[in-house]
Amino acid sequence: MVTVYANDMNSETDHKNDPVNDPVNDPVNDPVNDRLEKIKNHIKDNKYITREVLANKCGVSVETIKRDIQKLKQTNVIKRIGSDKSGHWQIIQSSD
Repeated sequence: MVTVYANDMNSETDHKNDPVNDPVNDPVNDPVNDRLEKIKNHIKDNKYITREVLANKCGVSVETIKRDIQKLKQTNVIKRIGSDKSGHWQIIQSSD
């Protein structure tokens, strides 16, 4: 016979990993958030900026920029107007 107990979502055990996870997650998340802000600022300065130029300015790969741009699009911060070749970026939401 096996007894399975339901996980109480309000229990103390749910929060016991927070102090352990914070030192791990913060150094990982902070540079990403800073990079997203940097991308947004570069787009503000030049709405025709390319992914390749963004990658060079941010010191990351073009694939990383593509993922970051996708995050910005999903959170309705930026959108692409026109085609990939002749279009431009538009800031939808500004934190300023």
